[in-house]
Amino acid sequence: MPEWLQTLLTSQALATLLQIAVTVALAFLANALVGVAARRAEARWLRGAADAERQARLRTLIDTGHSTLTVIIVVITMLMVLYSLDINIAPLLAGAGVAGLAISLGAQTLIKDFIGGALILSEDQFHVGDVIQVGDVSGVVEDITLRATYVRDLQGKLILVPNGDVRQVSNITRDWARAVVDLYVAFDADVGAVVQALESAAQRAQADDAIKPLMLEEPQVAGWSGFNEWGVLVRVMVKTAPGQQWTVETALRRYALDALHVAGIRVALPGQDIRLNTPS
Repeated sequence: MPEWLQTLLTSQALATLLQIAVTVALAFLANALVGVAARRAEARWLRGAADAERQARLRTLIDTGHSTLTVIIVVITMLMVLYSLDINIAPLLAGAGVAGLAISLGAQTLIKDFIGGALILSEDQFHVGDVIQVGDVSGVVEDITLRATYVRDLQGKLILVPNGDVRQVSNITRDWARAVVDLYVAFDADVGAVVQALESAAQRAQADDAIKPLMLEEPQVAGWSGFNEWGVLVRVMVKTAPGQQWTVETALRRYALDALHVAGIRVALPGQDIRLNTPS
């Protein structure tokens, strides 16, 4: 009988082969379970995503996670196979630990950005086309990647916001918005007449076919909402479709100023008293 066959038939060799076979089988099983979980997550998340762009980003996120877990399973399986063959894997683990530590220290900001991007996409915090404010940056979202969000501000500047820095975000165009028009009138103005004029302006706005479809409710008029050193604050506000509040505000402000002018009510503006000391 050949020597290699005698070696193969020894109990130690059979135990080693059996251990390797079990390890590989468990690796295939773990990879299959990861695939099933990925498909279920894709079916559940994509069912709740309305736009095609968000579906594509979620699918990319799921595929990236699936690929990462597959690589981890393969690496662990290879190490276990080497260990079963009595190959010392301690130097490999030590080298991998040192390399992993170096990579984690050097790329901790990048890793934080990727985790932030994954959370933004999975939690559906904002979409491309939304108007958001992140810290001191505000504007329209033009692109979202796993690393950064690209925002175009009012001056046309394209600002890159790392996803790891998105701690508190205000989405101005999600679900609905509110148009608010604040005006100041003189302290001696008849507030009843002011409210009546603004209610007339609100009715004119509702009759305007250009902005009527943009309003989700009737405009509300609030008299004596506040005051400052030069006048009394009156307010007109209305709930609008997302992203349409600025168009509605412009129209409401125009109608309100016209109505106040017709009623003979002056809009208060900040003034400054200048006194000159003349020699006696």
